[in-house]
Amino acid sequence: MPALGQGFHVGLKAGVPVTPYFETGTFGSLHGGAEYSAATRRYTVGASVEWEWTRAFGFEADVLYHRMGYVGIVHFFDSASGNYQDSAIDVKGNSWEFPLLAKYRFGRAGRPYIAGGGVLRYVGPVRGRGEQTTGSLVTRTSSTIQLDTSQPSELRKRFYPGVTAAGGVEVRAGRFRMTPELRYTRWTANISGPGGLLRFVPNQAEFLVGFVF
Repeated sequence: MPALGQGFHVGLKAGVPVTPYFETGTFGSLHGGAEYSAATRRYTVGASVEWEWTRAFGFEADVLYHRMGYVGIVHFFDSASGNYQDSAIDVKGNSWEFPLLAKYRFGRAGRPYIAGGGVLRYVGPVRGRGEQTTGSLVTRTSSTIQLDTSQPSELRKRFYPGVTAAGGVEVRAGRFRMTPELRYTRWTANISGPGGLLRFVPNQAEFLVGFVF
């Protein structure tokens, strides 16, 4: 029986994104425009569990956390009526990734490995705060309301699938293992299509280090 090589391990992961979280853009015309901007939070943290089926082959499941946010400024103008609407919103929230990978190790000491599988991203909870002004150039009147929402229009969909692959090396010291790796994720679903003003970076890369017991 191959049970002699089996083992169940838990640990922590931490690292830094190589790529930004969002792609943003700007659009303008005679009838209005929009501008999005975002700052990448340069950290990733999470937990990991692994079932070592044999000495070489195993399965890994992670929970990885990112902090995300963006600012959206949108202007609309109706030249026929003279009505306009300006809105600005600052959205901040949490992003969770749930990768499930098959892992294969090579060698015996300082063991390099490769891994690959699927991943599901969940965005939430999020909160957007800002203000919206509606007015008319004809009547020279306007009104402003405060925005405070947990359902910003850009993030009405919360689950996004992808595929992921990683390569690294496993260094052992007794029962303790350290696993520095480079991980690549391709998101197969996104907030908007190519050219959209706000969307996930479709090709994500990050450097992670695992501490496994």
